[in-house]
Amino acid sequence: MWPLFAGIASGGATIGLLRATGMDRDRATGPLLLAAIALFYPVFAIENGTGSEIALHVIIAAAFLGAALAGHVRGLIVVAIAMIRHGAFDIAAHVLSDGPAPRWWGPFCLGVDVVLGVWLLIARPWRREG
Repeated sequence: MWPLFAGIASGGATIGLLRATGMDRDRATGPLLLAAIALFYPVFAIENGTGSEIALHVIIAAAFLGAALAGHVRGLIVVAIAMIRHGAFDIAAHVLSDGPAPRWWGPFCLGVDVVLGVWLLIARPWRREG
C-alpha cells in the first residue's frame, strides 16, 4: 500500500507545484504530463525486457502519446480520461504480468495517474484566469 500512498502524494505535490508556478494554466501541461508518463514503460522495457516487451510497450506508449496529441487538439477531457486509463493500465500491468517495471511501480503510478486525471477532469486548471 505504501507505493500507492506515495503515488497519491506525488500526484498531489505535482498539482501543488503546477498551481504555485502558474503552469497549470497552460493547455499543454496535461498533454505533456501524459506524454511523459506514457514513456516510462518503454524505458523499463529497454532496461529489463525482451525485444517483444519493448515493442509492446512502445506501441502502448504510442497510443497514449496519440491521446495526448488528440486531447491537446480536440479537448483536454481526452487527456484527463487517458490519464485515468493509464492508471488502469498500470494496475493491470502490475497484476496480470511480470512486466519490466519494478513491482512497486504499478500501484505508485496508479496513484499519480488517477490524482492527476481526476484533477484535470474536475479542476479544469487550464480555464483558470490570471
